Parts: sequence; C-alpha cells; structure tokens
Amino acid sequence: MYKTFGFRDDKYLGKVGITEFSIPKSGSYAYLLGNFNAFNEGSFRMKEKGDRWYIRVELPEGVWYYTFSVDGKEVLDPENPNKKHFRRLSYKAERETNVARIFSDEEIYHFPALTYLYSFGDYTYIRLRALKGIVKRVFLVEEKSWEMRKKAHDELFDYFEVRLPKKENLHYYFRVQTDEDTLEYGDFDVDLGKQEEKYPLPSWLLNRVFYQIMPDRFFNGNPENDPNGRIDLGSISHYGGDLEGVIQKIEYLTELGVNALYLTPIFESMTYHGYDIVDYYHVAQKFGGDKAFEKLVQKLKKEDIKLVLDGVFHHTSFFHPYFQDVVKNGKNSRYKNFYRITGFPVAPKRFLDILYSDLPWHEKYKRLKSLRWNYESFYSVWLMPRLNHDSKEVKEFIKDVMEYWIKKGADGWRLDVAHGVPPEVWKEIKETLPGDAYLVGEVMDDARLWLFNKFHGTMNYPLYEAILRFFVTREINAEQFLNWLELLSVYYGPAEYAMYNFLDNHDVDRMLSLLEDKRKYLCALVFLFTYKGIPSIYYGDEIGMKNIEAPFMERSRAPMEWDSKKWDSDILSVVKELIKLRKSSKALQIGAFKPLQFRDGLLLYERTHRDEKLLIGINYSDNYGSIKKLPDEVLLGNLDGIALKPFSFFVGHSS
Repeated sequence: MYKTFGFRDDKYLGKVGITEFSIPKSGSYAYLLGNFNAFNEGSFRMKEKGDRWYIRVELPEGVWYYTFSVDGKEVLDPENPNKKHFRRLSYKAERETNVARIFSDEEIYHFPALTYLYSFGDYTYIRLRALKGIVKRVFLVEEKSWEMRKKAHDELFDYFEVRLPKKENLHYYFRVQTDEDTLEYGDFDVDLGKQEEKYPLPSWLLNRVFYQIMPDRFFNGNPENDPNGRIDLGSISHYGGDLEGVIQKIEYLTELGVNALYLTPIFESMTYHGYDIVDYYHVAQKFGGDKAFEKLVQKLKKEDIKLVLDGVFHHTSFFHPYFQDVVKNGKNSRYKNFYRITGFPVAPKRFLDILYSDLPWHEKYKRLKSLRWNYESFYSVWLMPRLNHDSKEVKEFIKDVMEYWIKKGADGWRLDVAHGVPPEVWKEIKETLPGDAYLVGEVMDDARLWLFNKFHGTMNYPLYEAILRFFVTREINAEQFLNWLELLSVYYGPAEYAMYNFLDNHDVDRMLSLLEDKRKYLCALVFLFTYKGIPSIYYGDEIGMKNIEAPFMERSRAPMEWDSKKWDSDILSVVKELIKLRKSSKALQIGAFKPLQFRDGLLLYERTHRDEKLLIGINYSDNYGSIKKLPDEVLLGNLDGIALKPFSFFVGHSS
C-alpha cells in the first residue's frame, strides 16, 4: 500500500508528497520499483517495520506507477487495487503496475521552486499548475498584467506559463479565472539571482555536441595490445579498438565538428563493453593503458574537445579484487559489507568449479546462469555483483575514483545505472566534485528525483520515448508530441537545457534501422539538433550505420565502418551542417522554444535569443505540408514555395 504523510514545498520541484510504500514482509530483502527509477532495483531498498517492508519517498504531485521486488522477483502491491498496464518503448518495459496518485488537494499551486520560476538565456519563465479543467484563463500580475498560455497537461494537472524578458527581481501574484469566479492567488517576491545559484552549470557545456564511442568498436590503433584470455561469447566478443585508435581519429572528429566525447568504460574489465570493472584506477591494457589516456587527454585539450567518462558504480566485476576477497574469505572478508551479500559462501563450490574450468566461455556462461549464487547483481547477471550503497566505504570509494580521473583530465562523468543507486548518494558525491565537471546520469524514465543537486542532466530517455512514438511507431500525432515536449519542460525546468539528448546509443537500436528511410532519419536528426538540450551522435550515425544481425543490444554495436566508399554522404553532409549550426547558434543552445504549428505530422517552431531567431519546419507525413510562416533565409533543407515536401525539413533565419 501507499500513504502520503504530508506535503512540503521543495526548492527544486515544488510540491512533493512524503509518501510511504509498504508491503507484507516475505523474503530476505525488498525494493520499491517505479517509473521514478525505471523499475530498477538498488536505489530504493526497503526496511523492516514489524511484519512489513516499508520505505518513504518524496514524490512530486502527480500520477506514479510502481511495483515491488522481493528477493529479486517483481510483485504487485496486493493492497492497492488500482492497477495499470505500463509501457515504455525506450527501455523495452512492459508490465502491470500499481498506480499512486499523489495530490495535496490544492486546486491551484505555485511556489518559486526552480521548475516553477527560473531565468535562462534572455528570458524568465513563470509557471502555475491547476487541477485539470478548472482554470479557464490565468494572468501574471507584475508591473503589468501578462496572460499565461496553457503549456501542457498530464493525468492530473494543467500547466500555464508566461515568458518575460529576463528579470533580476520579481514581485507578482496571479489572477485566475474559473467558470465560477475570478480570484487572486499568492504574493511572491523573488530574487532571480538566488534562483540561478540553485543550479549552476559547467561553464563549457551549452555549446557542445557529443560523440559517443565504444572504444573496442571504434578503431584498432595498436594491434599489439589486442586482448587475450577475456570473456568471449561469439558475437559478444572483443574487436580490438583502443584509445590509440581514438587518438588516430581525432582529425576525423574535428572535421566532423564534434567538441565533446563520451567514452563507454575504459577501465580494466573482462568484457569488450567494460561494464564489469576489475580495476577503477587504471585504463585497460587492451585500450592502451594509462599512457594512452594521458596522450588522449593532451590531444583533446589541444582541440578543445571535452571528455566524459563512463562511471560504473552500481556494481563491480565478479573478478574485482574486493569481491574476490569475499569469495575467498566469506564472513571474514573485510569487504563483505561492500556488496549486497545474501548468504555465504557467495559462490558455491560447483559455481567456482565451472567458472575456473577449461570449458569455453559460452558454455561456462550457460551453466553458471542456471545456478544460484548468494549476492545481488545487476539484472541477475552473475558477473556484476551489486555494491552496498549504504556503506560509507562504498560512497568514499565512488568519490575517490571520480575525483581521481577528473584530476587526470576528464571533464565529467556519465553514471551508469544511475537510477539503481540511491539519489542521496549522488547528491553527496556531487557536493564534493568540481562545479565544472558535467555529471549526467543514466536514468531511463522520469528523471525529476535525479536532477539539480544530483546531476546536471540525465540521458534523456523520456524525450527519446516521445521521439520513438512520433517518428518511429507513429502512435502520437504532432499535437500529442508537443504536449509531451512541453510536459518535460514543466517537469525539468532549466535542466532540460543540460539533458543529454540522443536518437540512439549503445543500449538501443540504431534509429536509421528503426525508420528504414533516410528522409525520416534526417527529419528526426534535425529535430534533435534544433531542440533544447545537448545533442549527441553515436559513433557511425553520421555515416548511416545500421543495426547488424545480433542479439538485442549487440545489434547497434558493430565496429565503426572506416571504408568511406560505404558511407552515406547525404547523411554525413547534413550532420556536419547541423553540428556547425548548433555550435554557432545561441538560439539553439540557450534560446526559447516557441511552437507555431504542430498539426498531424507537421512541426513548425522557433528558437530565439536576443536578435537571433531560427525557424524550423519538419513535415513528417506523406502529404505536402503548408506552413503559416516562412523563413527569411533557408540555411539547411528546402521549401517548395510555401510548402514542405513529404518527410522533409528546413532550418532558416526568421524575423
């Protein structure tokens, strides 16, 4: 069951409900799962209270979806009859869930929290939320009266917004019209300078375009360091790429125009992908070791390319020395509290006999998967034992590793399975790191609990979900797509400008393969680069790489194609132009988003900053799209008179 024990005004999120979730006790451990942590174990571990498991979480007002996990098995709340089928394309989630409705009974609400009032670029944004359907018009009354537009709606609320020229101080209230009455709400006096102090961003971030590389799959710069004796599962095996290969291709990256790199894990591990780290303080020898990293940092700094590393702190490798100490010494291990151990020995004798046998790796993996072990792990994969984030030593370890590599030249971290680590852990760690280090969490669903004082941004899976539903499955139209965008803007406030936006990455299918049409792909790409947030390219996107025949997740991880005869020159040309435009345009980096025409498959919107105004049109339909505003000058794409051809686009200057 769930119960809300009161509400408070949070300085970032506005009204949050102090909500207790509980379930009759069974099993040896339990977790709360929900769309607030992408239904992932690890982050919200429940405690015992009498004959129940329980946990308290502060959730923003709204409708949330949840289940529980007991001993690693997902279960519904037997005491809540309110259920709903939950589906997310973005991380392939489909399940029955319980529904939690968090509402303070305040029909109208505003508080100068960061998502309700902030300045960004040249504008100040003010929002008000109202119970769905009760408010007809809203006016912000400051020096004069400003009518607020209805920006978005969700299951419970309508959200209204007004955008003003940037203010230093505001003294204001709201005049709210309902069917029955007109009322005045609030009396607010806010110093906008103090608002900005709540959420400082790295100084270098907003003009960046990221390029994601899986080092093993990019380029083999030194065959002499090719791995031997590592885990090899046939299609899931090492290719041989390394940091020396990245160094040798820096000229390619500069010609492309990208100015930030995100590398998947580069530390010692047993797999090609590196998400099973054995040594956090050394670059893997198969990638060229620490010297290759030093050389890479020097080269990147010379070209003003920022470097973000992948931090795996939800789990380690089974072969990490700390976990091996637990395997060997059991209850006597000094690291027994470093992991989530459920019993001793953590790995039974039969498990170890198979693991260290002469069987080929694919046979070992098959047999080990059928056995039991006595520790929690990442998605029940034996290779990745889960860390105990309640442990002070674990938190100090994470801090130390992150600080170590920032001092070595990294400019930030992408944190793997961030939604599987308690948010308060990330808050504590963020406070110790330099403010100019970009922290982006892998949070695969609603990211509100993970932003501002935990991460600058997250991998924008909710935006990716909207992209999939509009551009790929076509299950939402332009009006619904716009509401999705505007709702994310309401939820995230200024953080949407620091989100890591993508069309694909190493964990999802390549967008070009999903769309199977270059015209459609370019339309999606134009949207990505002209919308709010930090755009990224997954290696090979720029040349038209597609999925390969392989198991899920491996489909998008083919080695980079370096034969230029096989490149798609049309896609490459558009990508280069979009990168160039994005890096030079303040309107795209920090400007306001103004929707002009969202109908059926037609998207027409402006991005504005000071005297710069860009007009973007995307016709994502089989029919010609007539647009109600024309650009003064087309910079990219083309128009056919006053219309856009099917599945075409333009970006242009506007007055």
